[in-house]
Amino acid sequence: MGIIQLSILKIVSSRHLLELANCTPRAVEQFPRDFFTQEQRKHGAIAIHIVIVIYMFLALAIVCDYYFVPSLEIICEYLHLESDVAGATFMAAGSSAPELATAVIGVFVAKDDVGLGTVVGSAIYNVMFVISVCAFFAGTAVYLSWWPMVRDCVAYTVSIIALIVVIYDEEVRWYEAGCLCLLYVLYTIFMYYNSRLEVWCVPKCSCFPNKNHQLGPESIILYDKVHTNSNGSTHHTEAGHIGEMLPLTSDCESEESCSDIEHDYYQRKAEAPKSEEPEPLCQIPSGKFKILFWIISLPLCTILCLTTPDCRKERWKNWFVVTFIVSLAWLSAFSFLMVWMITVVGYTVDIPDSIMGLTFIAFGVSLPDVIASVIVVKEGLGDMAVSNAVERSNVFDILICLGVPWLLQTAAMKPGGVVKVYSKGLTYSSITLLSTVVFLLGATHLNGWKLDKKYGVVLLIVYVFYTVLASLYECNIFGYLHPEECPSNY
Repeated sequence: MGIIQLSILKIVSSRHLLELANCTPRAVEQFPRDFFTQEQRKHGAIAIHIVIVIYMFLALAIVCDYYFVPSLEIICEYLHLESDVAGATFMAAGSSAPELATAVIGVFVAKDDVGLGTVVGSAIYNVMFVISVCAFFAGTAVYLSWWPMVRDCVAYTVSIIALIVVIYDEEVRWYEAGCLCLLYVLYTIFMYYNSRLEVWCVPKCSCFPNKNHQLGPESIILYDKVHTNSNGSTHHTEAGHIGEMLPLTSDCESEESCSDIEHDYYQRKAEAPKSEEPEPLCQIPSGKFKILFWIISLPLCTILCLTTPDCRKERWKNWFVVTFIVSLAWLSAFSFLMVWMITVVGYTVDIPDSIMGLTFIAFGVSLPDVIASVIVVKEGLGDMAVSNAVERSNVFDILICLGVPWLLQTAAMKPGGVVKVYSKGLTYSSITLLSTVVFLLGATHLNGWKLDKKYGVVLLIVYVFYTVLASLYECNIFGYLHPEECPSNY
């Protein structure tokens, strides 16, 4: 009798394991339990989780803008990096720090597709939504140079193809993750020679428009290789240090007059006094909206002020290494809490983790990119805004935010192991990303290489369409692409 019972138990266990193999593990099982039951969450307690998620979005933006990115700026100055290289490495890490933290949590904690979904979702968010918002807030038609956009789209396309090849068999191995990291090293080398390549390529390509010609009453901007970080400061390539971009209006009709305006601009800038240090935390700002934001963010700012040296201030500038380490720790903590709460929200309303990553997490972690791009495009710096959205964010997200955690997991934590990709829908979503690159270049060319509201509306529609399409992939509308979520009693 005992032998029969043991045999039945083995059969049931085998069948249970077989069922688990055909379902997606719940990421929520990898997180601590919260203070509510599933019944309580369904009857209103989930609102608390949503508030915490929104607050974590704010926390990530504050840490990046006030502490993490400024420390990276000083590191770049200390290492005497070329601005193109700095923008492709440390500054990219600053704007993509939330995505990197989310990807690390997805690989080592949640152990599901939430990190991959976030990177794929933020890619389309940056390319379509961020640029469309820039077009809305530009105020007037802002003309673009073809070289930075084509360069960034080529690098982005190579990154997407590499991602598709890696995840196509739904398993990631150490050499595949290593190839992603190697591609980023090659990309950094490419950016080091960006200026020379531009000088060589631009005169030979007469099929693209030259932006520096008479355009009537609409404004034009002389592209001069500038990068921005998430708090809106810029990096000037030729000067090799932090500076501002020079906007030129249509009054600049010849090369000589442009040179004169540029000379006067930098002379005034050299004579201008240095910017003041950040306002004290206790100082109440003016304006109702700013006061409300100050009150809401005061607890966060107080905790960060007490624990993290503000290297934007002269007396703490030499503490930039401490600022970098502590702010990185805060980024990890806030990202963990954000992913935890979003995972609980998705479990409560029965939404797959991959969809939560494609939509809500991608939206939250990419907010700094929206803010940075809007700030610079309102100054007329369309090339810098587009470059910030396409190049630095997406290439770093795909090759480093995914490549590094996957490499650590398969080569260091579990040598010879694999990282499982549970949703085939993310592969199809990545393939669809390739079409967005073609569409972006085609739409920009047809629109005369300018940002305007009509262009912004088109990109916004495409963003909504793609997000819905990617979500339908995950809901198995087009076939069984995403295994159902495994049962859980969380």
